[in-house]
Formats: sequence, C-alpha cells, structure tokens
Amino acid sequence: MRYFFLVIIVLTVAAAGAYVYLGGTREPKVALETTAAPLYLAGQPFYGSVRGDEFGQLFRRAKEAQDQGRLRGDLANLYLNDPETAHDTIRAFIGLAVADTAQALPAGFRYRLVPAGQRVMAARLRGVSYLLSPNKLYPAALEAVKEQKLIQRGDFYLERFGPGEDSEVWVGVN
Repeated sequence: MRYFFLVIIVLTVAAAGAYVYLGGTREPKVALETTAAPLYLAGQPFYGSVRGDEFGQLFRRAKEAQDQGRLRGDLANLYLNDPETAHDTIRAFIGLAVADTAQALPAGFRYRLVPAGQRVMAARLRGVSYLLSPNKLYPAALEAVKEQKLIQRGDFYLERFGPGEDSEVWVGVN
C-alpha cells in the first residue's frame, strides 16, 4: 500500500512538472485591437464536424508543409463560426499565416485574405506549448469580451502559433 501512495505522489509531481515545463502557469495578455494590416493565410477550407478525420488531416498537412519547407509561416487557423452554437459543425480555413502571396502553394492549398481593420480581442502567450495555449487563450479573450461588455461577432476566431511557442487568438467583436 505504501508503494501505491509513493507511485501516486511521483506521478502527480511528474504531471505538475510537465505542466510547468510546457508553460501552463503563464497567463495570457489580452487587449482590444483593430488590425492594422491584412493577414494572408495559405491553407485549405473546411466545413464539417470537428470530430471527423478530415479536420485533423488538414492540420497535419499544414504542419507537414511547414516542416518540409514548402510553405514559410506560422501555423494559423481561421474559424468562421462558433462550433459550440453550430452543434460541432464548423466552417474554417486551416493552414499558415504567410508574409505575402508570392509562395508557390502545395497541391490543394489556396490563399485567403483577412482584411485589415478587424476589431478583435487579442489574447497572447509566450513560451507556452501549442498543446496548452488554446485552453488558456480562448477563455481569457472571451472573459475580456464579457468584462468590457462587447458584442462577440461569432464568425471570426483566429489562432496563430508562431516560433518560440508564441501563440495568439483573435476573437472578432463589434
């Protein structure tokens, strides 16, 4: 019985250590912003259930294109509806944020422009794994929307995962 408790303690300490190592104790910085420049995305559109295989495959294709040097940019996903209110069916554009539209695109990819002038609640984290950051960024941004009594658009959510474990989420507001 004593060994059982020792194993539980060791596993708890290991889990807490992993959480701290991945940046889990860091808090996001949140600000209301209006985007000053357009954002170019290179990727693939998606419409369907987040639980389907195709959704995960689009993420893998974008990551592979980045890792293999076929596209240069940050992993980025644009969601055009709220999956919670759409009963788990989303409209999205999965890919990378790129500097311009000069890169040759991998098969099946296309460009999408997010125009300047988007009013967003931006939440940002540095040094936090992309595995943890969405679960910290979205609640922080959505809480700030409520606190500032803003109206959430419901058709604009952008995730961006940059180098050095820099992450951000933009939630569109009116």
